[in-house]
Amino acid sequence: MLKSLLLALLLSLNLAPWQTSLATQTTAATEALKIETSYDATLDKTTVRLAPVQISGENGKYRSLQMAPAFSYPGKEPRPPEIIDFELRTVVKGRLDSDLYVLFVIDGEKVFLSSNRWAIKRPVPGRVWLGERLVFRMPYETFVKVTKAKTLQIRFDGVRFSLNEEHLRVLHAFGEYMQPRPNPR
Repeated sequence: MLKSLLLALLLSLNLAPWQTSLATQTTAATEALKIETSYDATLDKTTVRLAPVQISGENGKYRSLQMAPAFSYPGKEPRPPEIIDFELRTVVKGRLDSDLYVLFVIDGEKVFLSSNRWAIKRPVPGRVWLGERLVFRMPYETFVKVTKAKTLQIRFDGVRFSLNEEHLRVLHAFGEYMQPRPNPR
């Protein structure tokens, strides 16, 4: 009787377990996980983006570093992508280097990825600072390693940024969005 009443309550509230958001299923650190999903009917393509997450404040010649990974897939049905666009946004002190060597270190394994890079004028309103946007083409298999990593470090030439446990949990939760969801029937 009690089970029937609880089931009826769940169904009346439309809160079946498969319909709850990922944020409610994860730890408190990832409750603020903000993911934007958009569908382009013209291209028949869905894009999923993680809102920018602050990785670091001042470190070396950098004032801040944020990450904002994204991926796309054809149609509306979620499926693992081949490539993740792992975006990093920086605010720098002084001038940008024309040559920048960026290295990802995933559980001690060094991974170099190709990237595109753009300068951003005045990334902070009211400040005469310069920023840059770097988008790394990360293979799905590499991103899976990132989501399972115990340690992740991003090196900009000699400057090291270590991601903490909260950053790793956010990346893990974002990786869950790449998996197909069960269809309720």
